[in-house]
Amino acid sequence: MWFRKNIFLILGFLIVMLRAGAQSPALHTADSLYALGNYTMAINAYAEHPSANSSLQIARAYNAIGNYGKAILQYENLLGEASDMLLAQNELGKLYLKTKKFQKAKTTFITLTEKDSLNPDNYYQLGRSIQGTGDAHMALTAFKHAFALDNHHLKSIYQIGKYHLKHREKDSVLKYVDKGLDFYPDAVELINLKALAFFNYGNHNEAVPEFERLVELGEEKAYIYERLGDCYIRQIEYEKAIEAYGTALDLNGIDPNPKTLLAMSKAYLKLKDYELATKYARTAIEVQKVTFENEYETLANIALQQKDVKTGLDYLQKAYAQAPDNAHLYYRICLTADNYYADPELKLKYYQRFTEKFGNSDRGAYYNNYAKKRISAIKKEMHMNGEAE
Repeated sequence: MWFRKNIFLILGFLIVMLRAGAQSPALHTADSLYALGNYTMAINAYAEHPSANSSLQIARAYNAIGNYGKAILQYENLLGEASDMLLAQNELGKLYLKTKKFQKAKTTFITLTEKDSLNPDNYYQLGRSIQGTGDAHMALTAFKHAFALDNHHLKSIYQIGKYHLKHREKDSVLKYVDKGLDFYPDAVELINLKALAFFNYGNHNEAVPEFERLVELGEEKAYIYERLGDCYIRQIEYEKAIEAYGTALDLNGIDPNPKTLLAMSKAYLKLKDYELATKYARTAIEVQKVTFENEYETLANIALQQKDVKTGLDYLQKAYAQAPDNAHLYYRICLTADNYYADPELKLKYYQRFTEKFGNSDRGAYYNNYAKKRISAIKKEMHMNGEAE
């Protein structure tokens, strides 16, 4: 009797198990493809077995390959059918943030804070979304809500500290940053905020250990060494300041900061090293020189296209005066003069000056052969004209 009553339940259970077993290998293959980063094939595999989970994985795969438009559409379609999937909603909100759809991100995370009000990350992401809309004060409220739920939420602490640093509220910066450093003493982003808070308020002695700690933790950034050098100057540690400024200049590479060069000069002046003080002061001047060769060349192009060769030549000469090592500009002067002047001797002088200045340099190698050929042609022309006379 028991068997008759339960036979259909048993058969139903077996059918479900068999179906699950039949689907499992295919979904396992899709999961494996996804895990290995073969996202396009994973998308195709998931598409053959439609379900809410498959749709979620397809959205994630599109996100992983950078097809954000399709990922967003997939998430939106999924949530249209299964609005209770908080994880999918969270991922969609972050994708809105990534693609700078800040208003949509804001709406998404407001909904999440209502559905999952004890999750600090929802408030943090809401804060980031509001930041994107330009309302920094409202964003701060969201970050502080996240911090209230989890006072170890490092990202929220950083955003709160950054807000107060921007508004020159040193005590508020230190209040939050120190709480973060209590449980994560090596958080470079928080140490950086603390160092800048001290530095911006002229507390150079307090700023030094914070900047030095950043250096110890491997933060090789020019602005850190520049400010550290400034602090050492206030402490009358001129050798240390010079070392810090030197490192900053090394990090700047081919684009040195003129303020750092001038600070280096002043440090050497304090040490009465007049030669190096002069060198760095002059270099600070040189790197700030403004030149207009590109602008003058553009004006030359405008004039030449209007058949005003004289004006074009004048502008090319002005451009070359701004950049006297520019072989390209001087060769253009030669060509323009060649077209403008009738006197072959004058034409010849332009090309000869070119070969004298750029003939043995890499900068003029491309144009030098053309200049030499033109010199030969002009000389031949002059010789033939002389014979004719």
